[in-house]
Amino acid sequence: MYARTVFRLANCRQRLCNAASFSRLLQTTCISAATKPESDNPTVVSGLGLERKIRTGSEDLETTRRRLLYQMRKRGILETDLLLSTFAAQHLSSLSRAELGDLDSLLSNIDWDIFYWATDKTQPPESIWSMSVFQKLRDHASKRGHSIVRMPDLS
Repeated sequence: MYARTVFRLANCRQRLCNAASFSRLLQTTCISAATKPESDNPTVVSGLGLERKIRTGSEDLETTRRRLLYQMRKRGILETDLLLSTFAAQHLSSLSRAELGDLDSLLSNIDWDIFYWATDKTQPPESIWSMSVFQKLRDHASKRGHSIVRMPDLS
């Protein structure tokens, strides 16, 4: 529940005009969750600014691919949706389990951050830069050119 709240707050960041309001809102949420007893907090990872629940290995490979395909198509920002959905159409079926895990971690970031990192507008954190799947995404973004891109059909 807490991880969903933080994820929703992060998505709302793009809609907020005042960064200070978002910062206060996020700090309030994190402080209230930090005061909960340890047993109420899910296991979370927080290396990139967002906290998310750690997925156990209980998902089979096909379920993971389907979940990631949905998450890559329904981000909320058209530019990122197009970049990630075309990447998924070309590469998702050939990614290893480790690369799928890295992709899952990458997708926990904010849409504009992912887009700017993949298109070399800003420098990503070292933890993102070192992912092989991120390097594939950068290569994919650099080869897109200036043609009209549309969302791939679901198969």
